[in-house]
Amino acid sequence: MSGDTQSRPLATPPTSNPFISGAKEVQVQQKTVKTRTTPRELMDSNAGEVGAGVIHVIEGVDEEHFMEALTDGVRAAFDLGGAGYEVFRVVLVEYQQAKKSDGHCESLTLFYSDRQLNGKKTEMNETQFQCGLNELLSKGVLSQKASDQYWLNQALFFNGSGVILIKEYRLLPANLRDV
Repeated sequence: MSGDTQSRPLATPPTSNPFISGAKEVQVQQKTVKTRTTPRELMDSNAGEVGAGVIHVIEGVDEEHFMEALTDGVRAAFDLGGAGYEVFRVVLVEYQQAKKSDGHCESLTLFYSDRQLNGKKTEMNETQFQCGLNELLSKGVLSQKASDQYWLNQALFFNGSGVILIKEYRLLPANLRDV
C-alpha cells in the first residue's frame, strides 16, 4: 500500500456514531451539503420555514431504480468523483447485506486486500479504493471508527424504503449575481 493513498487513522476516533447526534454539514466545493435524519431538522430555525416554495414528488420504483436514484443523488450532492462513487456503491451493498443479517447497522468493516473487499472480488484496485474511501471520509459520508472500521452517515444508510433528495435554490444577493 502506498502512503499517499492509505487512509490515516484519526488521532482520537469517535467512540459512538457521530452521524446520529443530528445534523451534519460539510463544504463540497462551493456548496454546503447538509444531512439530517428527521424532516424537522431541515427547517431553517432563523426563518422558521423550509422555503418559499416546495415541490414534493413521490415516485414508486423497483429496488434497482431506488438504488440508482440514491447513489446518483448522493453522487450529485457530494460531488463524488469516480472513485468515491464506486466505493460508495460497494459500501452501500455491504450495508444492505449487513442490515439484512443484523437488522440494524451503524458501522462497517471495510477491509481491502488482493483486489477483494471483505473477501469479495472487486474490480477496483487498491489505489482506487483508498482514493474513494478518503473522499467519502472527507465529505462526511463515512467517519473512521477504528482501523478498517467506519461509522455510516445514517441519513445516507438507513432502514427505510424511501429517500428524499432535496435541492434548494436561493437567489444570490444583487451584488453577487453578475460576478
